[in-house]
Amino acid sequence: MKKILILSSNETGHGHKSIAEALYERLSPHAEVEIVEAFRLLGRAGVKAGRMYGPITRLGPDFWKLIWETSYNRPDTVDQLMSSLLHDRFMHRLKADPPNLIVTVHPNFNGSVINVIKEHKIKIPFITLLADLVDIHPTWVDKRADWIMCPSEESYSAALMYGAVHSRLKLCGFPTRARFTDAARAAERSPYTGGRPLECLLMSGGEGSGNLLKLSLALLSHFNCRVTVICGRNKRLQNSLTEKLSEYGERARVLGFCENIQDYMLAADIAFMRGSPNSVMEAVVCNTPLIVTGALSGQEARNPEFVLMKGLGVICRQSAKLRPLISGLLENGSEGLNRIAEKQRTYRKFDSAEEIAGFILSKTPEKPPVIPDFDLRHPIMYQAAELYRRMEKKQ
Repeated sequence: MKKILILSSNETGHGHKSIAEALYERLSPHAEVEIVEAFRLLGRAGVKAGRMYGPITRLGPDFWKLIWETSYNRPDTVDQLMSSLLHDRFMHRLKADPPNLIVTVHPNFNGSVINVIKEHKIKIPFITLLADLVDIHPTWVDKRADWIMCPSEESYSAALMYGAVHSRLKLCGFPTRARFTDAARAAERSPYTGGRPLECLLMSGGEGSGNLLKLSLALLSHFNCRVTVICGRNKRLQNSLTEKLSEYGERARVLGFCENIQDYMLAADIAFMRGSPNSVMEAVVCNTPLIVTGALSGQEARNPEFVLMKGLGVICRQSAKLRPLISGLLENGSEGLNRIAEKQRTYRKFDSAEEIAGFILSKTPEKPPVIPDFDLRHPIMYQAAELYRRMEKKQ
């Protein structure tokens, strides 16, 4: 059976993980698929660095913006540093079990991995699947990749701007996990016309961030609604909101990390979230009208405008403006809200992940490449790390 290696990360948010899972679901019946936590290829320091993404983006967004802008101007330097750090572990991984094809869904493991492949003249197809909709980091685009798959026309244009050629680009749609597409296909959703409480879903993302208290209070104080707040893995936020919203009784429900987000999306008449591409596209698949409350600097900066331009939702960056915005959407039998839902039904695609998987399989050769012998670049560091890993296993 063909072997496909997917380079992803669970450490830097949950978007890369969900994309990798969407691919795995569609590829695994036809190939042997392994998802590798790519930051582990950098060693313990790399894993720790990856785990800083959540706290930095949640507590220090300005610092994240600086990191983005600095690395944006020096993508080759980033790739060279990453190549040096991952070389030994990556080559050992290839030597032990060579895949027939490599797919990456994380920007840090495009040029860096291709550098190593080219250095050792390994003939293996390499596919990049972009995880962002509009603003992509230059490290996403390495002209040496065999194919770069773009989930939107905007990301396709951005890849061209960074020097990619048309013949190696493919517009593919955004891959969504089967539990969202299957549930959405089976759902029977009726237009919201009032006469019952408006079901509101507020999401902070997997790391748990965002001004959820002000948004919740603005909704509960001024509308006939019920509010479900999902706080992700931020236990402190969950406990705080549970206490502060307790006076609203059954009208307010506060949850932590949820595996069945699709159920809450399908039960909601409207969803409030940051402009995370995965959450946005999952809501669109579920046909849940969106209010985008903000975006992370860098890769998410123009996602709110993307949502607005496509008619998939509206933008509300300040809780003080929420009341007139919602009131406007609910006028004339919720005409504005239902117009968004109609636009989503036109835009959404249930089969993007399946189509992407089909393309990947069509480019996967029957035989894996020959992996040559190689010298360790950092032998002392590698041997020390291996010794530490064995000691951890024994404990």
